[in-house]
Amino acid sequence: MNLKWLKQNALIVGFVVGFLILLGGVIWLQQMASAKRTDIDAALDEQMSQLQHFLQEKPGPSHENIEIIKKDREQVEHLYGQLMATVGHGIETPADLRPVGFLQLMASTFARLRQAADTAGIKLPDGFAFGFGHYAGPPPTLPAKGLSPEDTKRILGLLVKQLRAIDQISTLLIDNHVDEINQIRRSELESTAGGTEAFDVPITSDPNALYEVLPFEFQFTCTSGSLRAVLDGLTKSELFFAVRRVQVAGETPASDKATTTTGGPVAAVPTTQKRTRLTVTMRVDLIEFPQKEPDKKGAGKPGA
Repeated sequence: MNLKWLKQNALIVGFVVGFLILLGGVIWLQQMASAKRTDIDAALDEQMSQLQHFLQEKPGPSHENIEIIKKDREQVEHLYGQLMATVGHGIETPADLRPVGFLQLMASTFARLRQAADTAGIKLPDGFAFGFGHYAGPPPTLPAKGLSPEDTKRILGLLVKQLRAIDQISTLLIDNHVDEINQIRRSELESTAGGTEAFDVPITSDPNALYEVLPFEFQFTCTSGSLRAVLDGLTKSELFFAVRRVQVAGETPASDKATTTTGGPVAAVPTTQKRTRLTVTMRVDLIEFPQKEPDKKGAGKPGA
């Protein structure tokens, strides 16, 4: 009878079974959502607790961290001061220098260098202008023509620095008795300049204005002893010269020695050797550090 009833009411039975399965699925999904909500609420409560903790804290770094930063800054300033005391000897440029004044300074510098080279027996090319042939002429050419006062002052200042650097290195070459100074090249500052003395490496500055690099190239002939003396002198200069490249041709060969094996101990007898000159091409950078401006406090006070 039950079987007969089921057959007669199969549709109702199927509907009831499907409803029960659907109800079970809904209940299961509700339990899963409830569990996830519980986890999310717990995570949110934890984040809110951390937020309240941060809001109650005082803003800014702690006193200990501030002291550490102060000590680090003091140490950096101390090290920078030592660096400036060692290599920070800059080249002072006259504040009221005019183009004509630069030409006069250049001419007097060249006359002194030529006289020193002639006295030391060092050969210079005819009409040698120590890298300033564009301005030396003949006839002499005024630098910074048609520029604004600010640009004129900047160009003349850099020219004076280049002149002083070339003066010091040329004097070093002369004092260490090189055989010949063949060529000096420097970075040109004006677009109208050029020629064989123009060095194709530009003047560069650090983005933070901590230093400025003025490159030069010197070509000369000398012995190995003179070259060693020149390189050693660059390291002892008051100005900060950095030797970037040294190319040498014609190095002196090793000494040949003759030995005797008859009668008694072996004796080494050096053979006569021809003096070989070295052809040197050397790039030297002058690194200039900015000088701190004097403290203006009390500038108008007597005795300041």
